[in-house]
Amino acid sequence: MNFLLSGYSSANIWTNLMLRILAFTLLISATSPAWAIEGMGNPWETVDNAVCAGLKIQDFSGAVGAAVSISISERVPETKTLPAYCRVVGVIAPTNPVEIRVPVSNRNGRLLMAGCGGLCGAIQMERTDDALVRKYAVAHTDMGHAETDMAFANDPAALEDFAHRSTHVGTLLLKAVVKAYYNRAQDYAYFRGCSTGGRQGLTAALLYPDDYDGIVAGAPAAGAAVPNIAWALKANTRADGSNILGAQAIRTLHDGVSKACDLNDGVADGIVGDPPSCAFKPETLACSKDNAKDCLTLEQIDAASKIYTGVPGFASQGFAKGGELGWLRGLVRGDQPAGFEGVARNYLRRFADLPNAPKTITDLDFAKTPVRLAPVDALPSFGADGKRIAGFEKAGGKLLLYHSWSDDSLTPATAIDVYTAHEKSFGGADKLDPFFKLFVIPGMRHCRGGEGPDAVDFLSAIEQWVEKGRAPEALIATKLKKSVPLPHEERFPVPPEQVIFSRPVFPYPASAQYTGQGDAKAASSWVKK
Repeated sequence: MNFLLSGYSSANIWTNLMLRILAFTLLISATSPAWAIEGMGNPWETVDNAVCAGLKIQDFSGAVGAAVSISISERVPETKTLPAYCRVVGVIAPTNPVEIRVPVSNRNGRLLMAGCGGLCGAIQMERTDDALVRKYAVAHTDMGHAETDMAFANDPAALEDFAHRSTHVGTLLLKAVVKAYYNRAQDYAYFRGCSTGGRQGLTAALLYPDDYDGIVAGAPAAGAAVPNIAWALKANTRADGSNILGAQAIRTLHDGVSKACDLNDGVADGIVGDPPSCAFKPETLACSKDNAKDCLTLEQIDAASKIYTGVPGFASQGFAKGGELGWLRGLVRGDQPAGFEGVARNYLRRFADLPNAPKTITDLDFAKTPVRLAPVDALPSFGADGKRIAGFEKAGGKLLLYHSWSDDSLTPATAIDVYTAHEKSFGGADKLDPFFKLFVIPGMRHCRGGEGPDAVDFLSAIEQWVEKGRAPEALIATKLKKSVPLPHEERFPVPPEQVIFSRPVFPYPASAQYTGQGDAKAASSWVKK
């Protein structure tokens, strides 16, 4: 039973002593045929309540390296969807709210810090529910601010928290609370996040190699992410602000890509399984006398080519072939601004101190204006030799990086370029893959959704790698009849009746190929290509 308390400050020594006496008394009473304290109920539960409540008066500042104020520490009873847990809510100075949930029984020895999305600005414990069900101790933070726009970036401390510090100190508090509650440290510490969460994970591997044993980082919002968004929006915008590629032209383009490359993996299923091998060229859809309907103008062909290419000299690619339907949300203006407009406006602000700074997306000239990254977009330096992440390897960490070929927000280059840069600096995949692997999922959009399989049990994969030494040679991705909405995470294993199809995803740059035998909807019918 979790009744031992330790680590209190001297100011709270008498409270600590009283809690210990209460816990001891209740344990003795539990051996009696009837409860010794009438009306108190189950003493084991009462002990848990006392231990959980006691966390509120414990001083965690020394363990975190900053002042910590705990406002809530309460036991939350079991529900139909979640186990009973001790809920701890606190603030780490200067302004970093953190919520922690610790299972009251059957702990698995693991903890998980969950990543954020977008500009964060809110605690979303839904991102941790699936792990809590698996008896992880879990936590989430708003990354140091409550705003959902870039106003917080004017405060250097808030910007530092968003860039890296909030995740780190929140993890230190999670570890300290776990140790205080169970009277022992965790066995394994994990991080999982996508988009901004992906950047958080990569940043932790580079700056804080001892924070986690395993990191799952998806679609990192860093590096080429924002410049490629601005590049694509400019490529699709005329001087008067109108679309070059409208909704119909994008559908025509997508149909052309599908016709040319859908079958490359052996199955016609609306998914381009390996976009780099797709030889489709937009000019094959050029309008002519014989084809004046389902075609593209020269202006539209040029726009499409630029969107596929990405920022020259900065990113390895732009948006991948096969993911064009995702452009409808981000690049097409209608009654509402295009989805990428807000991101592009924030990007333009970063040039404000330059002479003749671009005021609109059409003013932006990448040939004359240097690509700029704000601290919230840039990963820490990889080091002079490109091997800063070697500290994470030395600490025994494992990094599972993933992205999606059809990402409709952040181009696959944001993950691919990080991986290939490290592959080069480490001297080849054989040197890197023992602790750092990249998987690119076909047909999935940004972190979730799309025509492809988008449900992957990343937690089990990273557990097996860290705890058993079983590196993931393939991930099984499934398409479900009904997916949980973000920010929730899917709970595994999923009921077989909910699976539409499954497919293996192999480490980059390999892809999956249908064998031609067996059910094409079953992952077992696919092999590594």
